Amino acid sequence: MTAATAPGRLPGIGHLLPLMTRPMPFLQSLADLGPVVRMYLWRQPVYVLTSAQLVHRMLVRDSAKFEKGFVFDKARALLGNGLFTADAQTHLKHRRLVQPAFHRDRVAEYTELIIEQADDAVSSWSPGSLDARLRMGELSTDVVTTALFSTALTAEQKAIVVRALPAVLTGFIQRALYPHPVLEKVPLPTNRRFDAAVHDLRAVVDDIVARCAPEDSNVVSLLLAARDEHTGEGMDAVQVRDEVVSLLLAGAETSATTLTWLLYELARHPELQDEIRQEVASVTGGGSLQVDDVARLTRLGHALTETLRLHTPNWILMRRVIEPVEFDGTRLEPGAEILFSLSALHRDHAVFADPAKFDPDRWREGTVPRTSFMPFITGNRKCIGESFAWNEMVVIAASVVARWQLVLEPGCRVRENATSATVQAGGLKISVAPVAPVSVPRNISSVAPKCPMRTSDVDIQLQPTLVPGEGQGSR
Repeated sequence: MTAATAPGRLPGIGHLLPLMTRPMPFLQSLADLGPVVRMYLWRQPVYVLTSAQLVHRMLVRDSAKFEKGFVFDKARALLGNGLFTADAQTHLKHRRLVQPAFHRDRVAEYTELIIEQADDAVSSWSPGSLDARLRMGELSTDVVTTALFSTALTAEQKAIVVRALPAVLTGFIQRALYPHPVLEKVPLPTNRRFDAAVHDLRAVVDDIVARCAPEDSNVVSLLLAARDEHTGEGMDAVQVRDEVVSLLLAGAETSATTLTWLLYELARHPELQDEIRQEVASVTGGGSLQVDDVARLTRLGHALTETLRLHTPNWILMRRVIEPVEFDGTRLEPGAEILFSLSALHRDHAVFADPAKFDPDRWREGTVPRTSFMPFITGNRKCIGESFAWNEMVVIAASVVARWQLVLEPGCRVRENATSATVQAGGLKISVAPVAPVSVPRNISSVAPKCPMRTSDVDIQLQPTLVPGEGQGSR
């Protein structure tokens, strides 16, 4: 059986135009053509898997038959060989070394630091204009560097990281789609921005690594001291730097993107904000959040899970066939490139009723098949810091909702911007108003949320208002 070819192919460039100008509608439309669809990037055929079951099979059961595709080949040359980009052999070796840093007890320690940082940062906001994307980026960067690396960045370094991470993720996607590597050497504005961002990011990371010693108690020191149990080999400074870059990309940039989308959805649903605010007050008794409270924030867990479904940040991923494989009658030979979009899979109307609707209630019973929802990926490439990222996002969101009422400003029109490796919320403008503290007895009997996991500039306007529930705007 031959895979159907996506419509709209243009001579010479293939399907590059719809992929770049309307990526999400284009990728979602391919499901109507079948579970395996052929498209072209320039003259290169690429096979798109539109079935979550086939993607799950590729990532889990048949993972040994695949390696990362040409997008990650490009990223590896530019960003190093950390977990984010590593080939299979390096990934397995380095994952064994990094894994102890994300043991449950270590994550609990990190979460204590996250609670303190989120509380300090969010409580310092004052009425006026607030760039939410920037603030989420700064807070996520603070959280990752302090919790994982036991170091505080200078204001200048933090600004560099917050500016560099989106530029890096945008740049390597653009370069991966160049028809010839020679274009990387052309002094185009996009190339100059990317080269500068990579240089600046590496300089900050090199400083972080240099300030750590093997006897310290943080992720960097753990990596410096770790030895492979089979070979006795450790990591050199360059390898450690590559892993720190990977952790920054995952722990700061991706989390910041998800949190920005969550703020957007909460602003659209004031009644949900009220529920979550009451829940936070009930769980904490109006006091400070504790580590054990994170799992008891059920309603917030539903909202975050639905945000990860509807606004999955990593919209395009790839694999390359290294052993012959067959998908739904389509045989793929070694060298074939495969593309899949978690964002599109998570909007499959055959799995999710009314998939374009933000509906946290769909997670109350946890009935969605695990093979259909993979915001942190699955299989041997599953995000190593999933628990850390989940706690990070829950804590930050709880801190925001406990103190601020979010309302979309009149005329706000949010668009999905998929020019980067992550889908950004373009055009988001929110008004936030301080809310009166909710005082209720602490509820310690709440249960953990039934979730299938343990995944542009944004301006926010801060304005005073009345008590919770009054003066709430609408979309």
